[in-house]
Amino acid sequence: MERVGESAMGDGSVRWLWLLGVVFVLLAVVVGLVTYDRLVGTAVPAEMAGSADDRATARQAFVPAAELAGQWQEDAGLVAVSGHLTAVGVQLPGRVEWAFQFYSPATQRLMLVTVADGAAQVVRESLSPYVVPTFSAEEWRVDSDRALQTWWDRGGKTLVARRPDVDLAAQLRVPDGKVGGQPVWTVVGSMPGTETAFTVAMNATDGTLVAE
Repeated sequence: MERVGESAMGDGSVRWLWLLGVVFVLLAVVVGLVTYDRLVGTAVPAEMAGSADDRATARQAFVPAAELAGQWQEDAGLVAVSGHLTAVGVQLPGRVEWAFQFYSPATQRLMLVTVADGAAQVVRESLSPYVVPTFSAEEWRVDSDRALQTWWDRGGKTLVARRPDVDLAAQLRVPDGKVGGQPVWTVVGSMPGTETAFTVAMNATDGTLVAE
């Protein structure tokens, strides 16, 4: 009788240990799935959050800048456009201060204008010792939101998922100082403290990608 009791107790202990092991395995699977979803599912959205709704595009900011440039010099032409976003994977999309540089061939002078919250202001004016290539608003057909989204789709989202502190810089200008050339968007995502950067360039007239 004692041996039967000991056997029954032994079988009960084995079943208890087996059930306990199953519970631990199920918990491990659940935790793993939740962790994977947080790291992969939510860290790589389909598009840049707030790229269209929460931030003014470069074309929108260009309106007050062009008005100010026209008051400055009648022949003012657009030289470059630039904007910067810090830690795009950490902070919510906020205000972008767009900068516009204009050149007047008649006076050989440059003017830098910034636009924030729809208001334009002159930052500085200087003399240029050489001819600076400009482009017209008609040649500039691709807005900043499309350029940024292209960077995102072609690998930027993967970079941000790994390093949410990526800084993003976008610049529009005629490359290599070619007078009469078409403007090109260059979007660069860089990781602070490293020399690693991911760059996408796009023709701002026809939207085609440009080899870097």
